[in-house]
Amino acid sequence: MEVRYVSSGIANRFENHIELNEHLPEYPELHDAILKHELAHTDTPGFTKKDFLLDIGPSRVNYWKLFKFMCIYPKTFMQFLPFYKKGNTFFYDINLCIVWGTIITAIGLSAFFSMYL
Repeated sequence: MEVRYVSSGIANRFENHIELNEHLPEYPELHDAILKHELAHTDTPGFTKKDFLLDIGPSRVNYWKLFKFMCIYPKTFMQFLPFYKKGNTFFYDINLCIVWGTIITAIGLSAFFSMYL
């Protein structure tokens, strides 16, 4: 599978290639763990239970080191956007859409019930 290095985000798996942040090779431990994570994803486009559980489940990525990496390179926070555009193509991450939808629903329900209880 081809690996392409990009300037924003952390990592994304597409049908025919993987995109990794261009600064990840400077951090071999993060680079290898994130690449293994991306390789574990399926090639199936759209939602799959395996991919969803892989994204929200436990990982071998050291989250403290990842957070420090993200603070050094702020463009990596774009990884958490469910919708983005590259060139003339619009992309969406169904797993992030589900996570953001769940968070917004929980906040909305909490606000609604806090007014009436």
